[in-house]
Amino acid sequence: MVRCLLYIVVFISGAVLMALEIVGSRVLAPYFGSSIFVWGSLISVVMTALSVGYYWGGWLSARDPSYGRLLMLLLIPGVMIFFLPFMYPSLNEWIAGIDFGNRLNPLIACSIYFLPPGIFLGTISPYVIRLAATTINAVGSTAGTLYAISTCGSILGTLLTAFYLIPVMGVSNIIHALGITLACLALLLLPLVRLRAVAVRRAVTALSIAGSMALSWPSVAWARIKSILEKDTFYHRIRVEEDEEARYMYFDRTLQSAMNLKDPTGLRLIYSRYTSLGFALRPDAKKMLLIGLGGGSIPKKLQKEFPNLEMDVVEIDPEVIQIAKNHFNVRESKNLRLHAQDGRLFLNRSTNRYDIIMIDAYYSDAMPFHLATKEFFELAQRKLTPNGIIVANLISAVTGPSGRIARAFIKTQRPIFPQIYVFAARRPDNVSIQSVQNVIIIATRDKQRLDIREIVKRAAALDRGLFPNPIQDIGVAYYDGPLPDQDVPVLTDDYAPTDNLLHP
Repeated sequence: MVRCLLYIVVFISGAVLMALEIVGSRVLAPYFGSSIFVWGSLISVVMTALSVGYYWGGWLSARDPSYGRLLMLLLIPGVMIFFLPFMYPSLNEWIAGIDFGNRLNPLIACSIYFLPPGIFLGTISPYVIRLAATTINAVGSTAGTLYAISTCGSILGTLLTAFYLIPVMGVSNIIHALGITLACLALLLLPLVRLRAVAVRRAVTALSIAGSMALSWPSVAWARIKSILEKDTFYHRIRVEEDEEARYMYFDRTLQSAMNLKDPTGLRLIYSRYTSLGFALRPDAKKMLLIGLGGGSIPKKLQKEFPNLEMDVVEIDPEVIQIAKNHFNVRESKNLRLHAQDGRLFLNRSTNRYDIIMIDAYYSDAMPFHLATKEFFELAQRKLTPNGIIVANLISAVTGPSGRIARAFIKTQRPIFPQIYVFAARRPDNVSIQSVQNVIIIATRDKQRLDIREIVKRAAALDRGLFPNPIQDIGVAYYDGPLPDQDVPVLTDDYAPTDNLLHP
């Protein structure tokens, strides 16, 4: 029975640690994004915690090992983890406010939240090995068995959290549950423990201090308008909020879409009016593919103005599609088809050829690299009609250090598409082209280049609330200057350092 109980201890502690690492990405994403820096910070901090914990656990096991000490090694991280949701919003906001940089921000946060409990959980396996090994000859087999069981627990914790718990329970509830699980696991050891009065006093003191710290921590002061919905999905933490004029959709910390309450089909966000420039180049478009749905502002407007246009809209997160239908008046029809799938996978399997392929799936803090590589654009080029075009919305500058991702994007497209047009969507507001903003990049298969005056003229003839107002802003936003690309690579499936390009 004792050996079975020890197996349960290492299995569950392994599961809790990996579940904490997975859910940790959702603790950080609303403030620091979901870039590779976030995941690198999580993995490195957990590995550091395990390294320190293994060493400390081995050191402790050689000094009068007991079930009472094992109980404390489980109870203390359980308390730490349980109280994390009371503290991390304020700490995240503080770190983001000071802004130590895109790399240090998540690393500092991870170290505060996950390093201390991770070290305690790292002690469990070596400590239990010492308790379970009855003879010197049995140490090797005991260690192998217990580490295998702990690893199986880690696998279960990873899969259970990633595949099921996050969208079902929510981040705070999961973290509370992990803390309670460790506390209950510690209680299972009580029959094996003869607690000394000193140990009891220490446990009570530790619990009191942790509880008072958590309860006294200032709650985060969200400057929020009316909240409609908050939901964790496999891909995002989605928020839907509303004021007197509009309804907004956020993915983590990024505004994705906005809908005018009095005009649900209007294009409220300025960048969406620049993505419509694809129709100034292809006013005769019959079929269109849109990768990235958000709140569906673009397909709703196009559905209204071009009722005969066939649109396939691909969104990787099925929950986004459901929210767009329920809260943003998106309606499927014969000519508007919504697909819950990865954009590149859909394009690879599609037998259609499109006049316009629009990519609206890039974020300010991360970019799905497989939607920005040479191989992807070669695939997209094959799926276009002879005069088809690609319209992409990037969050980038045009020139300067902050424009590296846009210049790498354009450098990747140049060998594939004869003409490329660049529009900096905020330039009419006197924003420098070296400032981060929405940059609309249009790549065409047409070998003849259109003059910007012709583009503005076509947009004016077609304008039905599709383009910027005044229409002359298109000419101001247009950039036809030099785009040096010696400092950026061609993006490929093998080498696409998009996170480094986004965060120089």
